[in-house]
Amino acid sequence: MEKNPLTYEHIAPDMVGNQRRIVISDQSGLSNVLAKARTFGIELDKSHPACRQILEKLKDLESQGYQFEAAEASFDLLMREISGNCGNHSYSRPELFSIKGFQVHCDMTQDWTHALATIKVIVKDQDILEAAEGNGPVSALDTSLRKTLTNFYPEIAQFYLTDYKVRILDCGAGISAKTRVLVESSNGQQCWTTLGVSSNILDASYQAVVEGIECGLLLSLAT
Repeated sequence: MEKNPLTYEHIAPDMVGNQRRIVISDQSGLSNVLAKARTFGIELDKSHPACRQILEKLKDLESQGYQFEAAEASFDLLMREISGNCGNHSYSRPELFSIKGFQVHCDMTQDWTHALATIKVIVKDQDILEAAEGNGPVSALDTSLRKTLTNFYPEIAQFYLTDYKVRILDCGAGISAKTRVLVESSNGQQCWTTLGVSSNILDASYQAVVEGIECGLLLSLAT
């Protein structure tokens, strides 16, 4: 595709209002990683050690149930983290905030569910403990995190959830099955999707929600 798109396309996608999309999966090679990086406006050198590390990490995570084809924003974070650790400071993953832990308490009756989440966050060298309520554990976690971060990053107030998907990965494990959570977020102008994988659905949701806020902040900083 990189050498000659006509070998795969009978017509240029933009001629009919579409666009070419290079997907990322455990079948990807270095060319896929480089092509995907370019879609984020980053030129990576094929000889740079970060490229091989990104590819190896991609294959490892996909074998655990991650699916970056459906969550390219999470793949962007992965590339940033590895690239930055390899000395590429122009394309790195800045630590905008750090989650030190959280607790969720749920009260359930036959008619309603009430959840309270407490979260500890470090933002700009400040330790903050915040709590919030929600109609479910994920809602309460998201609200408590937003209450903390909006004071430092007001643009978070414009972020909102547009889709939330849960997929059981190993149904044979019963209620102990590993789950994959996909969260699509938006700021009203752009949309991005992040994911989390865990045998604990709260943990998987937490991963996806936190990365969704982080990706939104990086998009805001880039504009």
